[in-house]
Amino acid sequence: MISVFRDDFSALKVGAMPHDYSPLGEYHLRIPQGMSRRWIETTLHPSWRRDATWNVLLEGDEKVLEQSTVRTTGLPTIAAGEPTWANVLIKTSFRPLATYGPMGVLFRYQTSRHHYALWYTGEEMQIVRVDDEERTVLDQVAARLETDRYYEVEISANGSSLSIDVDGIMLGATDDRYPAGKIAFAANAPVRYRGIEVAMSPTDYEAWRAQERERAERRTKKQDALPRPKLWRRIPTPGFGAGKSIRFGDLDGDGRTELLLAQNVQRMNGDNFSEISCLTAIDLDGRILWQQGEPNSANALVTNDLPMQIHDVDGDGHQEVVVCRNFEIQVLDGRTGRLKYSAPTPAAPAHQSRRLKEDWFARIVGDSISFCDLTGRGWPQEILIKDRYNNAWAYTHDLKPLWHYSGNVGHFPMFYDVDGDGKDEVFIGYSLIDHDGTVLWELNVGDHADGVAVGKFCRNDEVQIIIAASDEGMLWVKPDGAIQQNLRVGHCQTVTVANLIPEREGYEVATVTFWGNPGIIMIFDAHGEVLYRSEVTSPWGTALSPVNWDGSGRELLLLSGHPSLGGLMDGTGDVVVRFPDDGHPYLCYEPIDLIGDARDEIVLWDTDEIWIYTQDGAVSNNEAFRPIRRAHYNMSNYRAQLSLSGPDSNWKSG
Repeated sequence: MISVFRDDFSALKVGAMPHDYSPLGEYHLRIPQGMSRRWIETTLHPSWRRDATWNVLLEGDEKVLEQSTVRTTGLPTIAAGEPTWANVLIKTSFRPLATYGPMGVLFRYQTSRHHYALWYTGEEMQIVRVDDEERTVLDQVAARLETDRYYEVEISANGSSLSIDVDGIMLGATDDRYPAGKIAFAANAPVRYRGIEVAMSPTDYEAWRAQERERAERRTKKQDALPRPKLWRRIPTPGFGAGKSIRFGDLDGDGRTELLLAQNVQRMNGDNFSEISCLTAIDLDGRILWQQGEPNSANALVTNDLPMQIHDVDGDGHQEVVVCRNFEIQVLDGRTGRLKYSAPTPAAPAHQSRRLKEDWFARIVGDSISFCDLTGRGWPQEILIKDRYNNAWAYTHDLKPLWHYSGNVGHFPMFYDVDGDGKDEVFIGYSLIDHDGTVLWELNVGDHADGVAVGKFCRNDEVQIIIAASDEGMLWVKPDGAIQQNLRVGHCQTVTVANLIPEREGYEVATVTFWGNPGIIMIFDAHGEVLYRSEVTSPWGTALSPVNWDGSGRELLLLSGHPSLGGLMDGTGDVVVRFPDDGHPYLCYEPIDLIGDARDEIVLWDTDEIWIYTQDGAVSNNEAFRPIRRAHYNMSNYRAQLSLSGPDSNWKSG
């Protein structure tokens, strides 16, 4: 046998495995200091923040890996290895530190929701197949293990034959659902592991190496056919830098894009009542146009939307900055930041039995701002503001109230003229609201909506509503509110619709999971059939933004700006563009056409500086594909990202 992986944990430092159980990973790439590049925690939950799940400890002269907690939510899992390992022999040992389970070893691990598992439950040894919500016991044997000794484990996966020996306790099964995958430890009871080795026969090893060479050659061929990133701008942001709270727009009317950076102070109840503390407007040369508030880099990061946008809301031909702060809706002159007019934010409605009590303050703080056309004038001048989870209000451009909706509003709306009357309907959370505030339908779905996409995605006249529904997975809904599909594939965080595989009919739909089982990327066809699924091997932090990189019409997905863990991925899962290892930031990232050739630049930033990359070659024949996208004035960390190849006459406000 040829060893392809061996770890006795001697290279790991004694103590807690570096981790981050916060929501920052939803759209920031923040790598915990000292994080192992070999072992990656692949599950998390917000309730885990108080203590580490995995610890490296000394037992005599050797190091062991211990799962030290009992979680009431989620299954602690830590994975390593290659997703292409097929026929393998796995050797490890474990010591139960409790008389209950579950605890065990995962193999042919594709994601934390798709794998085989050797489980000790406290009463039985089992082979289990995990496929999203489905758990299938393939074999089981009654067993009671001692807590003062280690048990040697051998797992053989050869084709469809699975056999396991746990110190003479034998299990076996035949199953071909997962032909290959990584390894992982998982447990929801205290347990120690004393090292692991993965080996292959010489024949299987040579076959695996040949397949890896073929994959590498395929990726290299794709990479060579695409432009490489070239640094275009480098902008310092000392003290006033921001996390994922930057807006783009022509603030000074010079025809170029400027940037608005926001910092915030979090107060009562975490990120649910954040207040904008500093606004800084800069141009692409790094000049500060204006600044309001007191900059403080400690206030840079954000785990929610901030109520701020750039838009010509009053129709005077100049961009305004619209914000909520100090319990006011404020409209500022984009050129100077001076206040043009304002109105109080809505009075906070009395709390009802929903996700969050939001009437701690007499008036709402404001969670997000968006613009739509509720009057049919052909320009989105009406303003929609919301609190975190429960209410939304529509206003005229001069801040006169139109209507109020109370319900499960999710994170960010989308606007679409479903009935063709020239006025936008509002898709917010799991509800459809007519232009006049009439509720047309509401879905009885438990969790909140993280992203809502509406449009004609099958290249016909069928309007589709696709919702990333948090723990409820992905929903496909008809315009009348009938649910066509509810794919329970994890906590779906975003919806991206783009032409990722031009050879296929219609658009592709991408999503990525977060809470519970983070980092699982899925690509569906427009009807919900899974085309691709994988799990990222780094801390998560991706919104899967569509990128028009070469102008060909084949769009890519932005994973992150990290030189080895990130890049641009195509619709088959190959990373086809890598960023140079030149010291650039990668905490946050956004694609946007800043040069004007239709192709996207990639903006990468952290709290200290902004780097902008463009392509190292010009557009061939000056005929680059120019996608139709949601407007910059409706930016959000939670908005569905649409990148379409043709106009949709019912989609006006973005």
